[in-house]
Amino acid sequence: MRLHIGKEIEQRYRESGIKLSEFAKRLNTSPRNVYAIFERSDIKTDLLQKVGEILNFNFFALYHNPDQLKEPESLYETKRAELVSVIVNLDGKESTLSLWIKKLTAINKSLA
Repeated sequence: MRLHIGKEIEQRYRESGIKLSEFAKRLNTSPRNVYAIFERSDIKTDLLQKVGEILNFNFFALYHNPDQLKEPESLYETKRAELVSVIVNLDGKESTLSLWIKKLTAINKSLA
């Protein structure tokens, strides 16, 4: 099933209860252009991020796992064991990398 991002945005917009004029204002566009967004099968990432912030929904997750289109409510709350983001600053030493591997392994085991 190919993702039609405009239809997904429209669905989340309708569920949000936000008035069209307010949604357009927050997007810094016209209500007419909002309807054009609903018709788009693709969208620029900066606009998608802004729409997601307004509607409090991670639309990028739809691209990550299209199978979740069948259960969109599962995208509102990411399960603890599904996604963990980690940023590691390395100093080039093997001991530092080994330490982080051990820490990440422990985190992974604790989530299982």
